[in-house]
Amino acid sequence: MEQAQIRERFARWIEDTKELFGLLPGLLDHDQQLTAKTDHAEQETERLRRELGELRKELDETRKQNEQLRTDKDEAAQALAKVLETVQATNQVALKLGVMRSPFARREAPAPAPAAQPAPHE
Repeated sequence: MEQAQIRERFARWIEDTKELFGLLPGLLDHDQQLTAKTDHAEQETERLRRELGELRKELDETRKQNEQLRTDKDEAAQALAKVLETVQATNQVALKLGVMRSPFARREAPAPAPAAQPAPHE
């Protein structure tokens, strides 16, 4: 190669390099923006993971409470059924004994006495 060609290629290489160096700040800024977005996405992902863990714990606790409430409801229903059986048995005994009224029936309140009339003045 001739000296002139080498100089020409070297000059083009320097010009291309200048253009590349001009692009570097934009590329570096873009890289920093991507890094910041990635960091933010990682932080958000971690926050969501923690929140998911908390929600799972809350869901488990709610399920346990729900199961306990169902058990309590079933026990209350069984107790009420036993009370009703007792009431029915008591009513049957009362009928056999000739008692016309169930001991569990509501008693009627006595009628209120009429209000006293004031005596007329003479």
